[in-house]
Amino acid sequence: MNDRPGATALRVLIAEDSPPVQEMLTELVQGSGHATVVGASDTEANTLDAIRHLRPDVVVLDLQLKTGSGTNVIRAVRADPSIAATRLFVTSNHPSAQMKAGCVELGADEYYDKVKELGELAARLEELATR
Repeated sequence: MNDRPGATALRVLIAEDSPPVQEMLTELVQGSGHATVVGASDTEANTLDAIRHLRPDVVVLDLQLKTGSGTNVIRAVRADPSIAATRLFVTSNHPSAQMKAGCVELGADEYYDKVKELGELAARLEELATR
């Protein structure tokens, strides 16, 4: 989270390969006025670069990226002490219990079904932003 005086917005990076979904997630994140999207990426490499340079509080991370995968991003973030504290919120169209458990085991903080749980994602981001 931001420790700067007067800073209230939660800084969020969107990692999503579908432009329409990326746009929808951006609107969802910024809808409350307490969170701001600091960047967007659509590949594993671009996502890791963006995390290192933009230092978001939260990454909303799709599992399927144009190149690479969200699971590889989780592994890389958790293995790098300089960015390991970044919150990783996975979003997926594959809401199986096994997929969720596997992502959490790798180090994802939370897992949301893109079809049914975007309201919960928005509420969680709002909660973090207003703490």
